[in-house]
Amino acid sequence: MTPDMKALALLARRYLRRGIRRPDAVGEELRRVDPLIALAETAAPAAAPTHHPAVRHLGAALEGFRDLDALAESGPLLPWRHGYQPHPSRPGLEDRLAWVEIIGPEAPLRYPGLGLGFVLIAPRSDYPAHAHPAVELYHIISGRALWTAGETVEPRRAGDFILHPSGIAHAMATAEEPLLTIYTWTGDVTSPSRFVVG
Repeated sequence: MTPDMKALALLARRYLRRGIRRPDAVGEELRRVDPLIALAETAAPAAAPTHHPAVRHLGAALEGFRDLDALAESGPLLPWRHGYQPHPSRPGLEDRLAWVEIIGPEAPLRYPGLGLGFVLIAPRSDYPAHAHPAVELYHIISGRALWTAGETVEPRRAGDFILHPSGIAHAMATAEEPLLTIYTWTGDVTSPSRFVVG
């Protein structure tokens, strides 16, 4: 079975549209992103599955969701990756955190000014402070996390939208269940994320 990336992009778009009428910066970003999703074009077949260790938590993250069959079926076949160098303060994080890009400048669905995909974090995991030039929006599908963005620390849960302006340091610490989110990047979507902890 080859993953249907268009179906995954449409699934993510449907979830993101839940916040599109918000009268705040999150709604503004969603209204900017929504039409771009439709402009992404298939440029290459999906990369080979990576069999990333974090994907073993995908089933638990999707438990009870009947409208996410496309992700449940194709999730293990996707090119999930970690992308960071191992971090000395978080040994093993590379096995507990993964994301898959569906739309992006080098993704299976190409668009130069947008990154869109899914992030999966194992239970009881700390994703340390990191930052990037891209403006980032998260929509939590399932799970909970203690979320830090700049000086603000607050619990976040399924259904929440979180917007990170360009360059803001942010971190997540998951609870007893895995965290599954949709993410989007706009602006500088080619410069990588970097850890900002010592």
